[in-house]
Amino acid sequence: MTDICKICMQRSNKWAGGSLVEHLARAHADEPASVEQVYPDLKEAATSGGDPTADDTSDPGTPTDTDEFGRAATPAPSGTETPSDDLMDDAYGKKWYLVGVGGAGNNILDAILLRRATLEENNERRARIWQGGLAGYGLLNTNVSELEQTYYAQEEKGYSRNDLLPNCIIGFGEHDYAGAGYRWDLGRDLIEADFADDADPFRERWDLKGERLQDSQAVMFVHSVTKGTGCGATPVLAEKLREKVLDDGIVSKPLFSSVVIPSEGTQYSEFGGRAKVNGVVGLARTSRTVDAIIPFDNKRLEDVGADIRPRIDRLGEYNPPQYVEVNKPLVAFLEAFTMSSVPQFLDRDATMSIKGDVFDPADSFRPVQDKYQRDPDRDFSPAVVLAPVLGRSRANAFDESKLELLVRNALFQNKLAEFDPTTAWGGTFLVYGPEGKMREVSELIGDGTLASIIGDEQFLDAGRSTGIESVDIHIKQLVTPYLDDVYLWGTLWNPEMPSIEAMYDHALTLKQEGNTEQAENIREVWDEVEALFSCLGRENMG
Repeated sequence: MTDICKICMQRSNKWAGGSLVEHLARAHADEPASVEQVYPDLKEAATSGGDPTADDTSDPGTPTDTDEFGRAATPAPSGTETPSDDLMDDAYGKKWYLVGVGGAGNNILDAILLRRATLEENNERRARIWQGGLAGYGLLNTNVSELEQTYYAQEEKGYSRNDLLPNCIIGFGEHDYAGAGYRWDLGRDLIEADFADDADPFRERWDLKGERLQDSQAVMFVHSVTKGTGCGATPVLAEKLREKVLDDGIVSKPLFSSVVIPSEGTQYSEFGGRAKVNGVVGLARTSRTVDAIIPFDNKRLEDVGADIRPRIDRLGEYNPPQYVEVNKPLVAFLEAFTMSSVPQFLDRDATMSIKGDVFDPADSFRPVQDKYQRDPDRDFSPAVVLAPVLGRSRANAFDESKLELLVRNALFQNKLAEFDPTTAWGGTFLVYGPEGKMREVSELIGDGTLASIIGDEQFLDAGRSTGIESVDIHIKQLVTPYLDDVYLWGTLWNPEMPSIEAMYDHALTLKQEGNTEQAENIREVWDEVEALFSCLGRENMG
């Protein structure tokens, strides 16, 4: 009979050592807390004497593992990264089903898959974040040439062009598969054609698997709103997903949109009127069909520090050169978001040993209808806009001043979209790091110090609110033993965002004064535009 190590879920025929004690000594001696919890009678034998993981036959030229974002670190013990097959094959309860829509969405999903591959190939424990966090994923596009160039098509699926047409194309049989350009209305029309005459491409064609979509905690669409496919097709896709696939009962499955928006103050946004219009239309239409929108600003992604740019091998082979560095912090944010639910579906005795607070995807925001007095004639509530932040501290010890520096790093230096934190309705925050450092941080969370710092007038300014509404600050924490540093991840709800406001101002002028097709398109969706944009900023809380 084959035994299984209850720490790493690896079968005995894969162990480096013959007996369980030898395996523990070789693979888990650097995790005495885990050994003591799972095998208290074997701890002393497994962790005593010398370097139990040393291997005289190892190749001295083998590269070491890397820490969270690229520096050399202690390699993960061989054989500790394979969770049970049943656990990893089962999609139920895993956090996300990811759908990359259009060229930008395809590139970002490729970056995520390459990040996962990088972690797996280097035997890093963080690989289990993605192994256990992804219920499934797929790409959709109107441009078959862009699809052909993806890691997903070439290496994940081994697809030829003939394979891509039925499995990943939007508007199958309706166009020449050369893309939708900057025509969001064309992207919309092409995906609507896929559902004409009661057709169901979820069941009949696309790689998007209905059962795995249903089993996930949430669905995340990844796209941009500057061009036609991501902007035009994503809202229809979300609407049809609810209609055709998700039978949510009383509580609906949350749908998220991670969306790249035009940056404020760049030449592209200053002169790119069509991109601005697409941005307004795309955000507004998406806000009607999803629950939360996470906007990422390329200018901010370019400017964030190297400390939150994860190692992603071979990314330059598949992402356009101008997006290789931009997509790294975006992936880091989504990796931390995914980790926030890992302990819910990984065995408590698994090697990852993450412990602490976990939260469901819907816990990252508060729905707009809880805060905003809706127009009684409106038949929908717009999505909440979640401004993304991710900070890092390398401090060896933590007190109030060190935590304030971490908050400042996250909310100012490393915010991933431009926004004013003092105008947010509130926020959800996750602090995570190694056990020794988190012991100090946990005390400062427990006594309210961190909440007071985040709520200070220079950050969320929680003391300044209008009406009877309060600014909500929710802080979760995780111990993640494979890291050296402490991180602060967060989503801030519905703050004022200059780049979005600039798009709105441009669209309003066009609506009032324009006589072009763009102006007519804006007028067509203006109810959705007003619904979304009238909720941004603290003065609109209630």
